[in-house]
Parts: sequence; structure tokens; C-alpha cells
Amino acid sequence: MNKRTGILLILITSFAIVGIAISQIYWIKNAYELKKDQFDKRIQMGLRAVSNTLFEIQNNPNQHKIFIEDDYNSTDINDFEHLNYSLIDSLLSNELGCVQMGLDYEYGVYFNGANQLIGGNFKHFEQQILASDFKTSLSCIRSNSPYYLAIYFPHSNNLVLQEMIGGFILSVFFVLIIGFSFIFTVIVNYRQKRISLIKNDFVNNMTHEFKTPIATVSLASEMLLRPEIQNNSEKTKKYAQIIFDENIRLKNQVEQVLQLAVIDKAEFQIRMKEIDVHQLLDDTIHNSEIFVHERNGKIKKKYSAARSHIRADKMHLTNIISNLLDNANKYSPDKPEISVRTKNIKKGILISVEDKGIGIKTEDQAYIFKQFHRVHTGNIHDVKGFGLGLFYTEKMVKEHGGFIRLSSNFGVGSTFEIYMPFNEILKH
Repeated sequence: MNKRTGILLILITSFAIVGIAISQIYWIKNAYELKKDQFDKRIQMGLRAVSNTLFEIQNNPNQHKIFIEDDYNSTDINDFEHLNYSLIDSLLSNELGCVQMGLDYEYGVYFNGANQLIGGNFKHFEQQILASDFKTSLSCIRSNSPYYLAIYFPHSNNLVLQEMIGGFILSVFFVLIIGFSFIFTVIVNYRQKRISLIKNDFVNNMTHEFKTPIATVSLASEMLLRPEIQNNSEKTKKYAQIIFDENIRLKNQVEQVLQLAVIDKAEFQIRMKEIDVHQLLDDTIHNSEIFVHERNGKIKKKYSAARSHIRADKMHLTNIISNLLDNANKYSPDKPEISVRTKNIKKGILISVEDKGIGIKTEDQAYIFKQFHRVHTGNIHDVKGFGLGLFYTEKMVKEHGGFIRLSSNFGVGSTFEIYMPFNEILKH
């Protein structure tokens, strides 16, 4: 799938997910309005039932007293202050229970047009009761009565939400699953594509790196087979040395690939023993100086660590330092100037390798310790290697309980610092 198709697919899928989310919001909004409408109708049914019951009582006064005064048959329309509110309470409770309204409520009776309740059961919601849409005329008690019975539910919205909370949670849950799955798929696909490109680069680079020494060995061997070369001891020695050097180079390249396989399978072993870091640095620097001197460069040493003995794996620590020196040499365009320093910090030793090379761009620094990552300088093959050295270095440093950090300015140079703990070495 090409890049344009992938982007188009992402946009279409994103649009679909947003569409689903908007549809769910629209559905939830409609469902809420429907539930609210059902809630309102159930309350109105309850109030009409109360009104009908009051009408029946009015026509059959032997059942209950609508007014607490003895003269409950009075026709005075202003006697509603003496309503039997215990009866109203009982009727509201029964009727609202019949329509499955289990919420707390407050009610009151008021004169139409007035801004004050004349009676009822209310505490803190007098104005809400006066403004409530849930009301019924008390003309069932007195004809053309201007009085109304109104009811208010402080937590009506909670009831509506409670009734639809299950569907709401499921909708949100499934939309989030779809969204996260899509994002995860895009991220994984991007990472897989990036890894595929890096591995292709690695394979191409490895092929190039292997072909060069093989071609050189083949050419040198061909020259050795010529009679005129065999009779010349100096040329024979020269071509034999070329074969030997290229063989060592090829062996080192194979070792890097094998190291990668060992790290991936976690089959490596750390064999701790007491090591003098300064002595190990001297030996490693001595081996690396050959390549640095070939380019008219130099390696400076400054050992400030008073305590240089640690417990570590000598082979891996040697490889770590060699990798850093090799990088410092490779990424210095002319006459490498490399400085190796040590000092004690906390319970260990800090080893720094500084160069004045091309440096590393800020955007590359985040990936410098990633597997197969190589800092390119234009031509893909202008700097030799497989992008495994720093990956291996960080892995081994962490296995020793230490850390590695980078400080670099592009065009100025780079400094790698390695902290190696003492790991409870024997005191001298």
C-alpha cells in the first residue's frame, strides 16, 4: 500500500469514527429528550389522577375532608389556606408511586398570578414550584378556582440520566474501543513500516559492507596466483597482508551481526570480575590509535578518577569503549581529536569520550540508541557500520547497572558519557 492510499484510508476511517461519535451524541440527545418527555407525561398523569380523586372526594364528602375546617362545604374560593395537606400528601405519594416516580419532590398551592405559596410541603424550592410546568388546577374542588397545585422534582434530571446511563456508558465504551483500536493500528503500522525501512537499509548496507572485503580478498588472491607476484617476496607479503586485514574486517562485521542475534535472544552472559578501568582504557585506546593515526588524528587521555577498579565483564566493557572510539573516529571528517576522561561520581566511575566531529542533529538524538539506526551524512555508505554499535553499547551498560547519555551540537562534536557502578568490588 503506497503512502497516498494509506493517508486516504486513515482520513476515511477517521471521518467514519467521527461520524459514529456524532451519531451516538445525536442518539443520546434524542434518547434524553424522549426520556424527559416520558418523565413529564408520567408526572402529568399523576397530577391528573390526584385532580380526579379530589373531584370524587368533593362529590362524596363522607370519604375524606378536603378542608380541615368543619365547614368544608363552604363555597368561599379563598379558603384554600385550610386545605387538608395531609390528604394532598397521601394522594400525591400514591399516584406518583403508581406511575413509578420514586424521586423526592416538593409541592405547593398558590393563587394564580401571585408570587407566593399559600401552603404545601416545600423548603428551599418555592420559586421553582411557582415556575414549575407540573401543575393542575384545583377547580375540581371549587368551580373556576384560581388556585393551582404545583409539584417540583429537584433531582428529575438525575432520574432521566439514571434510566439511560447503561446505554450511554456502552456507547462511549464502544466508540472509545473503536477509536483506540484505530489509533493503535495506525501507530503499529507506522512503526512496522519504519522498522521495515530500517531493516531494508540494514540489509543493503550489510551487503555493501560484506561485498567490499570479499572483492578485495578475491582481487588480492588473484594477484598472489600470478607467477610474477610469487617471485616477488615484497609484493607477496603486501597482498597477503591485505587478505589478512580484510579477513579481520570481515570477521568483525560478522561478529556485530552475531552480537545482534545474541542480544535479541537474550542469550548473552555477564561475567563479572574485578577490572582496572584505566588499564582497560589504555589497552583499548592503544588498539584504536592505529586507525586514528592513519588520519593524522590523536587521542587525549585525562584520568581524574581516584578509584578506578570496578566489577564488570571485561569483554563487553572493551567492546563498549571500542564502539565509542570507533564512532568518534568515523564521524570526525578530518584529523580526529578525541578525548577520553574519567572521574568518580556517586558509587561508580564516569567515562566520557568526546570528539570534535560533525555532531548529531537534535532530531537524530532521540533515535541514536535504537537498533539499526545510523546517522547519515549524505551518501548511505560514506560511514561504515550496521547501526548496531550504540544499540549494543546501551544494552550492555544497562546490564551492568549503569547508564549512557549523549551531549551533542551539530557541527561542533559529541560527548558520550558512561556511568559504571563499582558493583561491590573488594576494597584495596
